[in-house]
Order: sequence, then C-alpha cells, then structure tokens
Amino acid sequence: MEETMGEQENIQVFRDIIDALNAHDLDRFRTLIDDKHVMESDVLPESVHGLEASLETMQRYFNAFPDLHFDIEQVFASGDYVTLRWRASGTHQGELSGILATNRSAEVHGCTVREFKDGKSTREWTYWDTGRLMQQLGVLPTSQ
Repeated sequence: MEETMGEQENIQVFRDIIDALNAHDLDRFRTLIDDKHVMESDVLPESVHGLEASLETMQRYFNAFPDLHFDIEQVFASGDYVTLRWRASGTHQGELSGILATNRSAEVHGCTVREFKDGKSTREWTYWDTGRLMQQLGVLPTSQ
C-alpha cells in the first residue's frame, strides 16, 4: 500500500523531531509539537500534558545523557499515525529518576507512535527497553 501525501508529510515531521532531539534543540522541537501535546510512556508514572511539560521531560533526558542520540531503524505511517522504531545511545552523566550519574555508556531500542494533526505531533506513545538500560547503568544485574 502506498503512503498518502499526508502520511509522507507526517513522516517528515517525525524525522524533523528526531533531528531536533539529536541536536538537543528544544526551540526547534517546540515548533513541531502541539500546545496540547500528550506524552505517554511505559516509564512515566502518568501522562505528560502540554507543550511545556513535554519540553521539560526531554530536557531531563538531555541532562542525564548530554550526548543522547537517536538512530532511526524503521518508520511507517497509517493515516494520522506514524510509528518509528529507534535506537538511542548516550553516556549517563546526570541524574535520571533518582539514579545518580554512572558515567556508563548505554544503548537501547524503542518504538514511538505519534499522532499528527495540522503538521504537528499531538500525542505520542513511547515504549523502550528500560530493563536493558538499567543493566547497562549497573542498577540491575545482567542475566546469566
């Protein structure tokens, strides 16, 4: 099935979001996210509502991993939704969820589904391998 023009545009906006995140450019990120954006993840205790709260959440990850970088592994669209499978890497140099800096490098895989309206992300659902991250940071034992 071919992607529609709207789907291609949504994919490009998602790619622009990844580029902004890789540059740690929250001003650019701000232009791609709706004011009422909702962020959901298996690692968040509750949904994050609003643009400013979404920016603050990303800044916490940048503070914890100053060299945080995302690589796109796969992307596909269906209507207003784009799914992106990614790999993130970085060095844990700041506090993250009560875990003090370990100065260890980490690499995890994840998947984000975003909903788009009028050229902006309105909602996202992110799932990623937090267990693997905790093992790499030395917080959880590695499996034997």
